[in-house]
Amino acid sequence: MSADPETNFSLKSLGSLTRTVKVIVEGQKYKVDSYILCCDSPVLRETFHRPFEGPGEPDYSLDNVTKSELEHLLWVYYNLLLDHYSAPLDTWRDFLKLADMWKMTRAKDFALEKLMRPGRLNSKELIALCKRDDLKGYRWHAREAYIEICTRAEPLTPAEFQAFGMDAVLLIMQIRECIVANRHSADLEKPREEDIVDNVIGRPLESGLTAIDDPDL
Repeated sequence: MSADPETNFSLKSLGSLTRTVKVIVEGQKYKVDSYILCCDSPVLRETFHRPFEGPGEPDYSLDNVTKSELEHLLWVYYNLLLDHYSAPLDTWRDFLKLADMWKMTRAKDFALEKLMRPGRLNSKELIALCKRDDLKGYRWHAREAYIEICTRAEPLTPAEFQAFGMDAVLLIMQIRECIVANRHSADLEKPREEDIVDNVIGRPLESGLTAIDDPDL
């Protein structure tokens, strides 16, 4: 998107359900339908409904947001009929960041669905994403990544330690210790290493992101 002195986004079909608000990000002013930003965000609903004293409509400055991040989020909301799967990963990373910051639950699930589709992220990115406390239930979607990391001969690199964080590193160490013990076990019927990973990271959820493994979706 080009950055004009005042950039307009409109969703006229909603009629009385929405009103135009002016938001400022990095000095750029955007006119946006309030419904787009407020429908899934209690944070922004509170922001836009604060009492305002003064002539005309207020301008709202949004902190800790870049123009690129906001425009990626608006692009998704205003182009719901387009093929979102062709959007670059940065679009979904930015979308997820703002969804987290503004507590947009449905937007967060939407971004995760796109990011966690098979083949979108590499093993390190998947594990780093799923290390978050609020995404522990989605670890199964990084299953192949954990198998790759935990069954290889090479130890974790310093860069991987930093990217994964302590919680994910401890989980990886636990899985690797289980795999090593299994390889040295004298039991005739040993579990598969894939099953060891599954037992540690948890089985898939009954709902939610499990549907993204279907290539037809």
